[in-house]
Amino acid sequence: PKWSRKSINNCKMRMHMIFLSLLALQLQAQTPDSIFSRANKNYNLGSYEQALAGYDSIVQLGLHSSELYFNMGNTHYKLNRIAPSILNYEKAHLLDPTNEDIQHNLRFAQNMTIDVIEELPPNAFDAFINSLSGAFSLPLWSGFVIGLLALACLAFAVYLQSRQSRQKRRFFVVSLLLVVLSVSSFGLALDKQARDAQQSEAIIFAQTTDFRSEPNLRSEILVQLHEGTKVRVEDQVEQWVKVRLANGTVGWLTQSDVQRIAF
Repeated sequence: PKWSRKSINNCKMRMHMIFLSLLALQLQAQTPDSIFSRANKNYNLGSYEQALAGYDSIVQLGLHSSELYFNMGNTHYKLNRIAPSILNYEKAHLLDPTNEDIQHNLRFAQNMTIDVIEELPPNAFDAFINSLSGAFSLPLWSGFVIGLLALACLAFAVYLQSRQSRQKRRFFVVSLLLVVLSVSSFGLALDKQARDAQQSEAIIFAQTTDFRSEPNLRSEILVQLHEGTKVRVEDQVEQWVKVRLANGTVGWLTQSDVQRIAF
């Protein structure tokens, strides 16, 4: 049979539309939400490795959420992988510090670790400043500083324009208080920036690792640490990291034996 040019063009157009429709459906099926839903279904079906592959693919896209890391922690826990479960629960806790479910599951995972390290009581003043600076993110602290300075300038402008002595005193005091608050917020922002830059927490991933006095294999082994123990990284020299334990003991671990919690 012979086909007219018009029929051929119509056929090509229909094939093109079908191709675009299939492509759109495929792209829609690969959205992070659909991947997350499919991974959750695999988790509920007991297909933990498939669920984990789905969650990991979302992380590879550069996306982060407390729900994502919480589910990853649960999946690793089901697979009896203690260190990865603790790491992901800690990441979820960073994103949602007040979530009780995350805290509960994190404690369960931590109870499966071998090392029992008594936490050193923190200095009261240092703990207070740390809790204040850690209450908000660095961008939020910066916003507070700018906002308080803007309000201070506005209050001072009203003070200059006021003619009544009582009103002038009131706005002068308000502007002074706002300046003090802005300076305090700036100091807390600097404190958080310094803590974030100099220190970061990590989880030991090696089943057993030597905690050494110096960054070399000839140094004294202070103690052996095990999978899932949380440490604070304070420095790094080549392939060695200087860490502090919860009881205040400082030593060195090989970098490959730990994974940092920070994103």
